[in-house]
Amino acid sequence: MKKFIIIVVFVFLISILISFNYLLWDREKQLENYQDLSNSKNLSIDTLGEKINNLDKQNKELAQKIGSLTDENSRIKNANYLLTSENQQIKQELSDKREIILMLKKNLNVEPFQEVVRKWADAVNSKNFKTAQTYISILSNDEILSSPNIFKSNYQNEIKTIDLKSFKIYTEMTDAEHLAKIQFEAVFQVDKPESPNAGVEEVPKMVYKQGENLKYLTMQFDAEAGEWRISELSDKP
Repeated sequence: MKKFIIIVVFVFLISILISFNYLLWDREKQLENYQDLSNSKNLSIDTLGEKINNLDKQNKELAQKIGSLTDENSRIKNANYLLTSENQQIKQELSDKREIILMLKKNLNVEPFQEVVRKWADAVNSKNFKTAQTYISILSNDEILSSPNIFKSNYQNEIKTIDLKSFKIYTEMTDAEHLAKIQFEAVFQVDKPESPNAGVEEVPKMVYKQGENLKYLTMQFDAEAGEWRISELSDKP
């Protein structure tokens, strides 16, 4: 009976020991799982912290870029404002100068210019084309006037008489090109020679027609001679 009791007690103790070992093993396993979970959480926290730091760095860089762009935008606005102001000032100055030039032209004494044109016409009437050429500017780009041979050929064949009927300053066109010119509106009375061809009353028009001819003359100052000269004669201003 004692042996049986001893065996039962021994088995009971063994069972308790096994149960206690299992509980210890389970506790240790839980601790390991908790440690793994803790490590995982720490890793996630570290990763998240690194991402936050990177985002914070990017945010600072973007803030700096925005600040730079804002400064650049302000600089461009200021420059644009200055350019606009300068442009308005230049426009106003040009407008003022245009008005001054027009006023000077309108009050210009046309007699010296008119006298040059009259002398030129008189020389053409007398067929003294060499003298007529002296009233043409040496800087002339006029296709006919600038060439003595072409000038003589055209005017000798086309003009019998030419007289200046009216002469006045031309100021209607106010663009930069015309403002820079001293230009006159002239009316010439032209008598053309009879045509050598049978049945044709007069020489066909090259530069002039029979009767009144409205022409626009541009004058240039000859610094060497100290006088005004004709530089261009055309049908249009």
